[in-house]
Amino acid sequence: MGYADTLGMRLLEATPGLTRVTLTVTEGGLNMHGTAHGGLLFSLADEAFAVISNLEAQAVAVETHLSFFRAARPGDQLVAVATPERVGRTLATYRVEVRRGEGGEVLALFLGTVSRRERGQSG
Repeated sequence: MGYADTLGMRLLEATPGLTRVTLTVTEGGLNMHGTAHGGLLFSLADEAFAVISNLEAQAVAVETHLSFFRAARPGDQLVAVATPERVGRTLATYRVEVRRGEGGEVLALFLGTVSRRERGQSG
């Protein structure tokens, strides 16, 4: 059982052009204010980022950034929607929107860049 499983994440879709991962905010994922912990939102975005960036190559993160816009509350279903911004030969950047529900408001915006190489290529 991995970290994503421990947090209750589920992969909804995984293609090189669009990846979606979901989780439901539970009491265990709350901060001292009674809203979803920022680390929970980051973990969800990072999972979608990891999945999409590793579909066609071996990738490892070199930089990430997350901006928070709105709070998530217990019972909210969150969906991280990852799309490529630019995919090059050795670097790729992805955008991940963390939304409240399918097509709901954007709660957080994650941008991440990976170092990538084709599978089987030696380092």
